[in-house]
Amino acid sequence: MTAALSELGVTEFLTLARVGFLPRGLVIGSCVFSAGTQYDWRVATAEIKTLSSAMEDARRIAIDDMRAQAHQLGAEGVVDVRLEIEHHLWRGARQVAKCVAVGTAVVFDRDHAPPHLRDAPSLRLRNGHPFDSDLSGGDFVTLLAAGYRPLTVAMGNCVYGIDPRVLRHYRDRDEEITPVTQAFFDARETAMERLQQDLFRRFPPGSADHPSGIVGMTVDESVYGGSGASGPPIVEFRALGTAIAPLPAGDPRRQATPPRPKLVVPLDR
Repeated sequence: MTAALSELGVTEFLTLARVGFLPRGLVIGSCVFSAGTQYDWRVATAEIKTLSSAMEDARRIAIDDMRAQAHQLGAEGVVDVRLEIEHHLWRGARQVAKCVAVGTAVVFDRDHAPPHLRDAPSLRLRNGHPFDSDLSGGDFVTLLAAGYRPLTVAMGNCVYGIDPRVLRHYRDRDEEITPVTQAFFDARETAMERLQQDLFRRFPPGSADHPSGIVGMTVDESVYGGSGASGPPIVEFRALGTAIAPLPAGDPRRQATPPRPKLVVPLDR
């Protein structure tokens, strides 16, 4: 018999246990993806579509691998999903993307659940697969109390290349680099738009798991390259959140009065 591994902290573990969820194991998916060579890219301030596509595929493969592991464990879902992204430039100017998805698979244990929750319906998707979410254990429990359930991690991305000639034009000038500002705006908007397109492609309107919204939405930026050895400047925007849907009307996890937000003031900052 093996112990269930988990990245959950003690507080999160106890929060989940109070509503009958126990960790089943740590699930990890990974993918190393070749994105072609920099010689394939046109030097311009525009989206590098081959790299955008490579990053999207790398994340999808890593997440799917993580989901498959959770399914094999018989998990109800995966909470606290984290994505770790790395970019490497291999010999021959070959760009390689590495994505690792890590989360904690959880199962609903009716024997450890409070009496009024023991008959609660499963939170698995309608196809029987476990849900996945980047919400913490505490946020997951609060979401259930508010009458919603997590569906899946929703993702969108856009990789933009910056023409070095544009940067040289603004050298020693104290003013906004307008083309780069616009490029950053376009990349952010494209990433968020793709997040919605990908989500509604997977759960189209009218489907049993059609999402009603996305929570925990973040847009992260990473910049790499920019020197002679690492190629032209490249900026990537990643939009990430958790798609949610309402719980059934009779689900006992739904509180009659939605929980009120609490103000938390950290004392270490």
